[in-house]
Amino acid sequence: MLRSALFQLHLWCGVILGAFLTFQAVTGAFVAFRHAGNHWLHRDEMIVAPKDAAQIPMSRVIELFREKFPHIPENVISVMYPQAPDQAFFLRIWDNAPSPNFYASMNPYTGEITGYGSKYQYPFELMFRLHEQLLMGTPGINLVHAGGFLMMVMSLSGLYLWWPRRESWAQALSIKAKPLKRYLYDLHRVVGAIAFVLLFVVATSGTMILGLLSLVPQPGASPGFGPLAGVTLNPRPEGPAAPVDNLISAARAQFPDNPIRDISYIRLMRAVVVVSFIADDHPNVRALNRVFFERHSGRILAVQAAAQQAAVPTIEQFALPVHSGEIAGNPGRFLVAVSGLVLPFLFVTGLWLWVTKRLSRHDQRAAEPG
Repeated sequence: MLRSALFQLHLWCGVILGAFLTFQAVTGAFVAFRHAGNHWLHRDEMIVAPKDAAQIPMSRVIELFREKFPHIPENVISVMYPQAPDQAFFLRIWDNAPSPNFYASMNPYTGEITGYGSKYQYPFELMFRLHEQLLMGTPGINLVHAGGFLMMVMSLSGLYLWWPRRESWAQALSIKAKPLKRYLYDLHRVVGAIAFVLLFVVATSGTMILGLLSLVPQPGASPGFGPLAGVTLNPRPEGPAAPVDNLISAARAQFPDNPIRDISYIRLMRAVVVVSFIADDHPNVRALNRVFFERHSGRILAVQAAAQQAAVPTIEQFALPVHSGEIAGNPGRFLVAVSGLVLPFLFVTGLWLWVTKRLSRHDQRAAEPG
C-alpha cells in the first residue's frame, strides 16, 4: 500500500513538476560557478592591470557611476569590492528600481567603467536571478521553496522504491542492456539511487527549503527583521545622505581585520546602508560581519558579527556553501554542476518510460476483441 502510494507520488511529481525541477537544476549548475564564470566570460571588463596605487574611495565610485547613469539613484546600488589586486568593482542594481538587474564593472584604480549591461548580457547573473526567484520577485521565491521541498520528496520516494528487498545489492545496481525499455528503466533506477545523496543534499541545503525554516521560531532568535528588530528610522529624513566614505570608515573600525565584501542598501527600505565584511576567521566560507547605518544621519543601527547570529541565520549561512558546493572548493562546485545534469536525465528517462507504458496499455486495449 505504502509502496504503491509512493510510486504514484514519485510518478506524478516527476511528470507534472519535472520540467521545473530540471530548470532549477540546470540554472543551479551555472550558479555554482557564478563568480568564476563572470570573471571568465567578462574577463576584459572584470580583470584589470594591478597597480601599487590605492583604490579610489567609494564616494568616487558612486559619483562616476552616476555621471554615466544619472537616472539611477544612489540608494539602489550594491557594490562588490575586488578581492584580488587584478579585480574590478562590480556594481549591481537591485529589483524594483530604475534599470533593475543592471550591472557595471569599474577599474578600482582609475574609475574607468570597463563594461555594463542588463542581466541578459551577464548570463551567470541571469541564471542566478532565475534560480533564486524566476525573475518574479517574492512569488518566484515561494515557488522555488516549494520546488526544493518537492525535490526532497522525490529523492526520498525514489530511494524507497529502489531499495532492494528480495534482490541482492548487486542485482539492484545492475543494468541490463536489452531490451531498450529495460535498459532505460534500470539506468533510471540506478542513476537515481547513486545520485540520491547529492540531489537530497542540494534540495535541502539551499535557500529553497531553508526559506521555510525562517518562518519557524528558533531559540535565541530575535523577532522582526534580524539585527534591525525594534530599530526606529527617521520617517522624514532631511538634507543629503551621510558621506559614504565616513560610513565605511566607521564600519572598518568595527571589523578592522576583515576585508569588505560589499556595500549596499536594503532593498525594501532604502533608508539603511549595510557594509558587509568577509569573516575570514570563521569556519563558514559564507560567514559575514555586517554594520547597519541609517542612510541620512549616518548613525549605527546595528552591528552583526557572524559568530553571534541567531539560529536561523546560522543555519542559512552554513547551508548556502553546501548548496553551492563551495564548502568543498571546485570539487564541490563540480558535484553541484553534475546534479544539474543528473536531474534532466532522470526527468527525460522517467517521462519516456511513463509515456511508453501508457501507449503500450492503449495498444493492448485497442487489440482486445469487442
